[in-house]
Amino acid sequence: MAIIVKDVSFSYARKTHLESKVLDGLSLEIEAGEFLVITGEIGSGKSTLIKHLNGLLKPCSGKVTVDGYNASSFQSRELIGMLFQFPQQQLFGKTVFEDVAFAPSNFGSSGEELCLQVRSSLKSVGLDEKIASRSPFSLSNGHMRLVAIAGILAASPKYIVLDEPFTGLGPKSRNELLKVLAQVHASGTTVVMSTHYPDHVLSVATRLMVMERGKVVFEGTPEAYLSSYTSNIPDITLLMRELRKRGVGVDDRIFTVDAAFEEIMRIKKGQSNT
Repeated sequence: MAIIVKDVSFSYARKTHLESKVLDGLSLEIEAGEFLVITGEIGSGKSTLIKHLNGLLKPCSGKVTVDGYNASSFQSRELIGMLFQFPQQQLFGKTVFEDVAFAPSNFGSSGEELCLQVRSSLKSVGLDEKIASRSPFSLSNGHMRLVAIAGILAASPKYIVLDEPFTGLGPKSRNELLKVLAQVHASGTTVVMSTHYPDHVLSVATRLMVMERGKVVFEGTPEAYLSSYTSNIPDITLLMRELRKRGVGVDDRIFTVDAAFEEIMRIKKGQSNT
């Protein structure tokens, strides 16, 4: 099963003199188990596409389905958990517990079963259960985002869709969030993310998609992306490219420190054997 976007076009202020086409005949298939990163410049249509995946927006033409269900259907929305760009937009409870418990309680959980689900969800995002009694709005941006994700995970969605999840986060919070998302993906959940900063997620993405003016202009693996683009490239990749320019025969399609270390050790070992 999959999320299928078929020939979708969408315009804001449709049929007025202010009409602006944002998606233009876009087609996309997201297979179960992927970690798909959607990137592109501001105004390329990323966030508009994301909002179509769970029915927040409906296509002017074309169709979006989730495992065969229309994206705006109740069945589809049970399958998808959505994280907005600003977590305070979806946090509402007086306490963290109330927020995280909202979805499972609506699905019939209560009592000790509900408490266990909340504790499990908080643990899965690296938060201590002691935080459950605090107001979510007393937390840092990074922790608010993790609480929002815990609330999504408590509903056991098949797909998690995130719109610009790194907005407003410093390096430490960003790394914490990335670690959580990698673990969520490793557990079998499909992850779809829009971001201006693909270099942050190359190490965990299975596929990247680049948008321009409402169309897909690139689809491929992180390695293929590095071969095709010169902007939004990780510093470690730039280092490997510089080494290659200076005559060191390293693979410059590398985007993690561990992989770079292994590649440099490979070169060093080869030199010592000659």
